[in-house]
Amino acid sequence: MIFTPGPVEVSSSVLQASMKHMNHRSQEFRDIMQSSLEVLRNISGSKRVSLTTGSGTLAVEMLIWSILSRKEKVIAATYGEFGDRMIESLERRGCIVYRIAKEENDIIRPEEISELASNSGATTIFLVHNETGNGTQVANLKELAGTAKKSGMKVLVDSVSGFAALSLELDTWGIDAVATCGHKGIASVTGIGVNMLGDSLESSLTKEDTPAYLDLEKSLHFMERNETPFTPSTGAFSGLSEALDELAKEGIKARIDRTSGFADMLVKRLLREGYSITGNRDTRSKSVLNVLTRNKSTVVSSSLRNRGFIVGNGLGKFKEKTIRIGLMGSIKKEDIENLLDEFLKIDQK
Repeated sequence: MIFTPGPVEVSSSVLQASMKHMNHRSQEFRDIMQSSLEVLRNISGSKRVSLTTGSGTLAVEMLIWSILSRKEKVIAATYGEFGDRMIESLERRGCIVYRIAKEENDIIRPEEISELASNSGATTIFLVHNETGNGTQVANLKELAGTAKKSGMKVLVDSVSGFAALSLELDTWGIDAVATCGHKGIASVTGIGVNMLGDSLESSLTKEDTPAYLDLEKSLHFMERNETPFTPSTGAFSGLSEALDELAKEGIKARIDRTSGFADMLVKRLLREGYSITGNRDTRSKSVLNVLTRNKSTVVSSSLRNRGFIVGNGLGKFKEKTIRIGLMGSIKKEDIENLLDEFLKIDQK
């Protein structure tokens, strides 16, 4: 069973649907697209949703290359590996980046954003909602987005491991655009990048130097007729449609509450057993937990794999020190309990 931060465990029906091979200009594919877009528009409140063959990073780069311009001043907040990756992409785009770097227990405060915006003249802020690399989240995203809006900035959010697992609202929170993917909170197979734009985003999405595959406006035009501009991974789109149908039946709030409940249960037991988990009550993720192991973490993860449980290894400064447990996907309470039982048997030897 998969407990990585992504890919995640998927249902048998999603897996079966992902095996479909079809003509991407057929009515069958258009029906799949229409169904997926309708669900995403309903649960996100966004009228403009784009689906593209690729990863969450692809979705992030579509926002960067379609919304931002060279020399544009951007405030970017990072908690770790994926925040740093976002900043690298911004710099490759040619943006002037003003970095807010935080450790796992630090909170980004609204006054930091307003002060930096005033001093730098930045026109955009880009935040990583949930740092997959070390299990931290921006829990006060609503407050930070509101502050950035008052400072006159566009608000872009990387919610690759946050969307459909953590609370997130576009227009009511003042968020202009969100990037995510199908293979985390949505609980589908790998292969689909998702972008959602808020009503308040007025920026032109066409830039003369934007690569065609990263052209968000081109993608949105094709979405209007339930197609993609380039040949897609039809199986991944079929799986996504099934996963979104399952999400719609469960309900977005119920999905978020389920993920949060799993995190609370796991944290409570691990803390009782004397373990340390990255972050604190204000910054710890509800969708990905970064657990410090007593033995070499790669040995622990290998032993778990031999017992049927696949977790992620630590990244960066946590390499060989932690395992990352993803709480998204088609999993149940008893699955979490079984994983914990096996982990404690292995790591307490």
